[in-house]
Amino acid sequence: MEKTRLSGSRDGRAGADVRGDGPVRTFIKGILIGIANIIPGVSGGTFALILGIFDRLVAAINAVGLRTARAVLRVVAGGFSAGRRREFAGEWRRVDGRFLTVLIAGAAAAVLSSSFLIEWLLEAHWSPTLAFFVGLILPSVAVPWGMMDRRGAALLWIVPGAALTVGVSLLMPDGGAGSANLAAAAATGALAVSAMILPGISGSFIMLVLGQYQTMLDKLTGLQRGLAEGRVEAGALLWLGALGLGMLVGLLAFARLLDFLLKRFKAATMAFLIGLLLGSLWVLWPFKDIAAGAAVAGREGEVKQEIRIATAPNRLPASLEEGLIGGGAFLAGLAGSAGLIALGRRRDGARTAA
Repeated sequence: MEKTRLSGSRDGRAGADVRGDGPVRTFIKGILIGIANIIPGVSGGTFALILGIFDRLVAAINAVGLRTARAVLRVVAGGFSAGRRREFAGEWRRVDGRFLTVLIAGAAAAVLSSSFLIEWLLEAHWSPTLAFFVGLILPSVAVPWGMMDRRGAALLWIVPGAALTVGVSLLMPDGGAGSANLAAAAATGALAVSAMILPGISGSFIMLVLGQYQTMLDKLTGLQRGLAEGRVEAGALLWLGALGLGMLVGLLAFARLLDFLLKRFKAATMAFLIGLLLGSLWVLWPFKDIAAGAAVAGREGEVKQEIRIATAPNRLPASLEEGLIGGGAFLAGLAGSAGLIALGRRRDGARTAA
């Protein structure tokens, strides 16, 4: 598998390696990445690799910076004069602005439309859903493994990665799931979006481990229900705004940090990511004593069973039927993830041959 190039030109147009996609195809790819990012265990970065836009995406993100902010502020402060419009248009092309905007719009549409389905699955069918997530994760380990330029002693970084994931889960307080604190939302957004751009690791899983995944779904669905009824859920809007701000800051900062780490410490970084993935299997173990998990109230004071997932202790299957259903869901996730990775490798091979 060809090593993925993570840095793009800062002087020319970001994403000059891919220009064939029109806005419709880009929007569809954004939808696929958005669906991946809302499911714990599925990596939006892996989907970006499979869809052939990972280089372009990271290059475009890296291109955004103070120069971009200055061009925007000059237009806002000085109006749309001819000179300001030319400056803004040039910067828009340099950061591949249309590509980023259409891709983000597609991802946002997917998140908003699929949040109800994921919430229902985690509430009504949490055991096979988690088993499906575990099946999706296992083949994803091959992605960071294949990106390691050397192994040896670097593999030791798997241990702290796994320990971090399991440790956060074990030490998570009862009130950790479902916190509506705005600072926690911003911090969660920064950490989650950092994971969302990495192949092989899921930003939604980071939210789940931090106890904010169910809160995010609750706020999204609550806001949409309120708008459908002609009212605005101010608390949900503020929380989602803080989450979005954290994501923006985290995205700009982590894209640069990722570029630095992969250039200087690529093998150790990939090994740490593998550890995070392997540790996630503990958190997403599909057989749990849900009744012993944290009881966190929803908007109307009801205890929402799916919120207990992050803190519920693991157990063995209670019956043969439960084990068989979980095993079938696991195999379905395994097949789906392995198929996506295989498709990505074929695309890499085709690009190399061309």
